[in-house]
Amino acid sequence: MSRIGKFSRELWVGILGIIAICIVYFLINFFKGIDVFDDTDKYKVEFTDIGEITNSAPVYINGCKVGNVSDIEYNFNEGRAIYVTISLSKGIRLPEGSYAEIHNKLMGGSTIKLTLGNGKGTIEPGATIKGQMEVGALDGVMAIMPQVEAIVPKVDSVLTSLNNILSNPAINNTLGNIESLTAQLNTTSAQINELIANNIPVATDKLIKLEDDLLKVSAQLCEIDLQKMVGSIEASLNNIQQITTALNEGEGTAGMLLKDTTLYNRLNDVCTTAISLLEDLKANPKRYVHFSVFGKKEKK
Repeated sequence: MSRIGKFSRELWVGILGIIAICIVYFLINFFKGIDVFDDTDKYKVEFTDIGEITNSAPVYINGCKVGNVSDIEYNFNEGRAIYVTISLSKGIRLPEGSYAEIHNKLMGGSTIKLTLGNGKGTIEPGATIKGQMEVGALDGVMAIMPQVEAIVPKVDSVLTSLNNILSNPAINNTLGNIESLTAQLNTTSAQINELIANNIPVATDKLIKLEDDLLKVSAQLCEIDLQKMVGSIEASLNNIQQITTALNEGEGTAGMLLKDTTLYNRLNDVCTTAISLLEDLKANPKRYVHFSVFGKKEKK
């Protein structure tokens, strides 16, 4: 009896241990989001990089959760190939051309997003579909991080230079001068406004008066008989032309003077004689002028 009782206790301990293990397994899968009661269809997805994908990572189609990652296998025979097994709910059909993308979250962790293809047929459960890494905002940030790291020292240098410039006493003096200049500009602006307010109306009145005068002059010009004036000018030009023609032909006294050189030659001879007479008068004044202090004429 003692052996039977001991064997029964060991049996019950074993059964309770198995039950405890099943409960723990159930709880672990439950908290991972894996439904251990429902059947699922399994597909393999081939990746070269899985990011932060782990077992039980969710799988989405158009934002709706349709399954989980159930296994991750690194294939050493095919180099960098990594096969991720995903378990999808029954009834999910993947058209031909469907593929999977790994979506990295900003706060950490990764999920798998299935993009359905446009093929007419469907991919059977157990088949392998292509996978790729989605280029998202986090990837863009990681791509520009080296550039940001290279820019940070330059920004620090610029800030240091800016700090040195702002701490220079000349900046305060310049700001004071700018403030003084602003005050002067305000005063000048007020004076200009006053000048405009006082002088612009006067100038406007003068311009209006000038415009009236110009209108009067224009009216007077319109009243002038331009045709008569043009006729008078043409008659004067004809007279001038006749006079010029007569002078060129030697008619009249003026024409003879212009054409006949006799008067010119005689005037030239007279000038020559006068010059000779003046030279002789200057050389022998006594020959032409007799002068005595006592009023008596000298005897020869």
